[in-house]
This record gives sequence, structure tokens and C-alpha cells, in this order.
Amino acid sequence: MENTISRIIGHLFDKYRDCTEGNVADYIPELTKADPEWFGISVFTVDGHGYSIGDCEQTFTIQSISKAFTYGMILDAHGIDEVEKRIGVEPSGEAFNSISLDPGTGRPFNPMINAGAIAATGMVKGDGFEQRFEQIRAKFSAYANNDLPVDEDVYRSESATGFRNRAIAYLLRNFGVLDDPVEESVEVYFKQCSILVTCRDLALMAASLANGGINPVTEERVLMPQNVERVLSVMSTCGMYDYSGEWIFKVGLPAKSGVGGGVLGVLPGQLGVAVFSPRLDAKGNTVRGVRAFSELSKLFNLHLFNSPSVSRQVIRRVYKLSEVGSHRQRPKAHHQAIREHGSSVVIIEMQGDLFFAAVERLVRKITSNAEEAWTIVIDLSRVSLTDRATEDLLNKTVTEQVETGKQVIFVDPAPVLDRDRFSSSEVKAKFATDIDNALEYCENLIVKEHVKQPAVSGLHAFHDFDIFTGLTSKELTEIESLLEMETFPAGSKIVEQGSPADQLYLLAKGSVSIFHNSKNGTERRQRVAAFSRGVPFGELSVIDGSPRSADVWADEESTCYTFSLEALRKLESASPTVHAKILRNILLINVDRLRRCNQEIASLKA
Repeated sequence: MENTISRIIGHLFDKYRDCTEGNVADYIPELTKADPEWFGISVFTVDGHGYSIGDCEQTFTIQSISKAFTYGMILDAHGIDEVEKRIGVEPSGEAFNSISLDPGTGRPFNPMINAGAIAATGMVKGDGFEQRFEQIRAKFSAYANNDLPVDEDVYRSESATGFRNRAIAYLLRNFGVLDDPVEESVEVYFKQCSILVTCRDLALMAASLANGGINPVTEERVLMPQNVERVLSVMSTCGMYDYSGEWIFKVGLPAKSGVGGGVLGVLPGQLGVAVFSPRLDAKGNTVRGVRAFSELSKLFNLHLFNSPSVSRQVIRRVYKLSEVGSHRQRPKAHHQAIREHGSSVVIIEMQGDLFFAAVERLVRKITSNAEEAWTIVIDLSRVSLTDRATEDLLNKTVTEQVETGKQVIFVDPAPVLDRDRFSSSEVKAKFATDIDNALEYCENLIVKEHVKQPAVSGLHAFHDFDIFTGLTSKELTEIESLLEMETFPAGSKIVEQGSPADQLYLLAKGSVSIFHNSKNGTERRQRVAAFSRGVPFGELSVIDGSPRSADVWADEESTCYTFSLEALRKLESASPTVHAKILRNILLINVDRLRRCNQEIASLKA
């Protein structure tokens, strides 16, 4: 189904489809067979969504566009130091087939002219012509998520007429830039230029570069991240031959064109674009492609140097543990301690991509809270991307906080960060899978430090439950005679959603969690609450007689005092005053829960 984006691209296609300027390449005889009316525009986003219009499934030879991807291959294989010994990165300002070599070293000026591309192909590892070429074809296929074939007629035509390229290759050999066998490297170069692609293939290849070297459809890494910036940098300055300066000025995207009629552009972090049209201008670039790109850049604000500033909302919200707690229900004294001491735990919730401008704001926020807080929780649940430099900056910030006695906890479910770096013996940051676990961990530390734990033989004594507050010794003795005790193994279901309410549970030991079932009752949903020892559960259903509203599972071996519905009715009949006190305490427990919920909602809205 069409949307606004596809309609805009369609309008652009209609605008330039009648453009007849330029000529089909003829220096390679087979290229003259291309239909000059072919025209396609394709866009791929970094989340793998594609838009295509026109002849986007028509195959054509990749030609010089191949240079960018072969350059990436040798950077991955040899590293930048070895590659720079043979190939420079300076714009030549000359045509693609010019003999542009550094007069001092004999190096080609860059990998986007033929001399540099032949030198790059010569660095592709492999045992013989077939193996070296197949490595290139396989890599290109991984970029395109398509098994790319070769146009053998074009290859033979290129080989039969490629005298200038052979001359360049032997000149490179003279300077030690190209190794023997020279003819093998040249033939691999001819054949890589003859690989068949579609406009859609090129858009996905461009999107793989935009996505940091990961194909957004297959999620396969095709280029190391440190080499993505190097390939894009050379594309920016040299990718459009002697039109590169004008292109980056007007269009503002790293790009690469080929005499087969294709051109691709990359907006890092957002999308890849390709246009195919065989009619070329005097510089060897597709006429329709240049015009379509120029307008598309303006319509979608794609110019690399006109990037929007980082949103002021990268810090989604900041709150304290005293204001917002975990889903775990605890005895009243524990909640009071958490409210009293929870201001020492500050939670900073981030959103969007975590690059320099965002992490700089995070660092400021950490610093402004550092004096009061002893624990800083950084919630990255809504963050999807970061980079090495940003990690380094954040790592130093965390180290500084830890050195002053602070504790830093990252909520990083994706994960976004390199956990080994941040949890090392020097940094000592902690990680949690979700915010609720992080808050619960902090609450446990506060309870452990500030609340004396009443325990008898490892059990929370029944008379210390809030549900029995205000009862006399005689009344407690009466209650004790009505209670039973039951132990549940770890991982067992204590209460089943929808079952009748037959008893009230007092958790004396262990921990339980509350889950709402899926509609068909076969899967647990996200945990909605948890209960620590000293807390009752299941009391509301017992009072109003409704079916159980959720499952209760034992997180570990747990022991409960149980108060059956029959025993409650017996108590109501025999001792209505005691029964009324218990009901009042249940009401107060749930009022306190409601107040805490209201406080959390108010805090999160602020």
C-alpha cells in the first residue's frame, strides 16, 4: 500500500522519466545495448523497509560502483595501514580512467578511480583468478541479499577493449603497488565491474553502509564498523569522479556512480538510495540520477551537513526511588524505609540514540545528582544505538563515580553497551535486564541496611504481619489456631488465574511473583508484581468472592501461612471484632499500595 513517502518518490519519478539528456556509455561495446529509457528509483531504510518505483528489477552491470565495496573488503582483510601503503585517499579531480598517481610514491590518489580500484582488486586475497573473483561476488551478494550473477558478454567486451586499464596496471606494477600476476588482477577487476545488479540491490547495498556495515534485511555484518566511515569518507570526496565537489555541495551524500547507469547514495544511520538510468552526462554520471538525487535530498533533508540537532528529550525523565519503586510488595516498615532513604537512588531514563550530544547531557545530569545520590541507575531500555567513542566517554564517567564511592547500574536489555568493558574490575558497573529488577535490587539494599529483620527459624512470624496490626495477644492466639502452613517448591504455581478464591496467603519465607496469563492461558505475560516475605496475597478475591485475577508463582522455595475461607467465616461468626480488625488492616494495606501508585504516576508525569 502506498504512503506519503512512496507517493513523493513516485512524483519524482514522473517528473524525470521524460528527461532524454545524456548518452548511453559506448566505450565498452556491450554497454550500448542498454535501453536508454530504463529508469528506477529505490530507497531502503536501516530497519529494512524498501520503496521502489520504475525499472528497479532490471539488471545492469555494477561497473565503478563496485570500487567502494572492494575497497571495504581489503580494509577488512588487511587493515588501513597496509592499504594506505598502496592506495591514497585524496581526490584526483580528474576523470575516472585518468592515470593519477602520486609522483613520489606511485600510489593511486584514491580507490574510486580506475588506478586505485585495480590496486584494490590486486589486494583481494585468494588462490587464483576464480577464487579471488568469487570472494568479491559473494561479498557483493551478501550486501544485496541476492545471489548476483555476471554478464559474461560485458566481461568479455571489457577484457577485449581494456588496453588503458592494462597500461595502468603495469604502471602500478612498476611502482610496486600491484603484485604479480598483473593480468590476473586486471581480469578480476574487469569481471567485478561486470557483476549484474538491480536498482533495488544497490539501494540495499547502500542501506548496509548506512546501517553501520550490517545488512538491514538479513542482519548479517558485511563490513567492519571502523571501515564503514573510511569507505563513506572516500565516497564523499571521490565517489562521483571530477563531479564529487559539486555533488557533495548540492546533494550532500556519500555516493558512487557507474557507467552502467547506476548511482547510490548513503545517509548514515538512516537510509540508502539508488537510481538507475543509462543516459550519462559528460562526466560519466547518470543524468536522471543526479537530478533525482538533488531533489530527493532537498525534499527529505538528506544533506549530510544539515543533520538535525539531537532532541532535547534524549533524557526522558529523572526520578528517585523514594518516588517510584519496583513492583515488589513488602511489609509497611520496608516501604517506609524505602521512602525515607530512596532519594539516594537516582534513575535517569534515556531514549533515542546515544551519541556524543546525548551522552554529554547524560554526563551533566549524573554530575548534578552525584552529591545526593549513592546509586545512579541509567535506564537504556529505549536506546538502540551508540558508538565506541560515546562508550569511552560514558565509561570514564562511570569510573569517576565509582572511584568516589558511588554505585552505577545500567538497565540495558538489548544490550547497547559492551558489558565486559563496563563491568570490569576497574569500572565495576552493574547491569539489570529491566528497570523493575534494578529498582528491586536497590530497595533490597536499603531494607537490608535500615530495617531489622524479624525472623523465627527463618520465617517471618505470623504476628508481625501488617494484616494483624492492633490485635491483642489473646486475639493473635485465636488467629494462630486457625492458620495452616504450606511450602511450595521453586517454580511451582501457587494460585491459578480464574480459580475460585478458597484461602488467603501470608508469605512467611521466600518470594513469589504475579503474572497475568495470555488470552489462551498458555503463556505468562510480563511480571506485574512480586511479593516479599511478610506480605499477604490473594486477600481481595477472598473478600469479594471473585475468581483469582492472576497466577502466582514461587520464585524460590516459599512457605506460606494459609487462612482458609472457611476459617475466616468461622472467625467472623465467633469473633466479629477480630474479623473487622483484619478487614480494616487489609483495607489499609491496599490504600497504602494505591497511594504509592498515585505518587508514582504523579512523579512520572512531572
